[in-house]
Amino acid sequence: MSDYLRALPFVWLDVPGPASRISDRAVIERGSIALLSNRNRDAIDPPSQRWLGGHARDERIRESGLWNVKHVDDPWSSDVLDLIHRHLPA
Repeated sequence: MSDYLRALPFVWLDVPGPASRISDRAVIERGSIALLSNRNRDAIDPPSQRWLGGHARDERIRESGLWNVKHVDDPWSSDVLDLIHRHLPA
């Protein structure tokens, strides 16, 4: 599993500024979780049948396919993609 994860591409965003509820970092975090959550919608990329979260006590984990339960029910906006794009390295 570690070899598989190590081979995945990652993009690190440098999002400067102090942490706050309205900071770009917070908006990106909330919006990304809302975008990736499968809860209460058809899953585009569902977790595997063997995903450990499928056995979680919290239904939000089981249904969203994410370990983070905050923001899994939030609506997402394409504005978050624009914000991510602004912070991508040149």
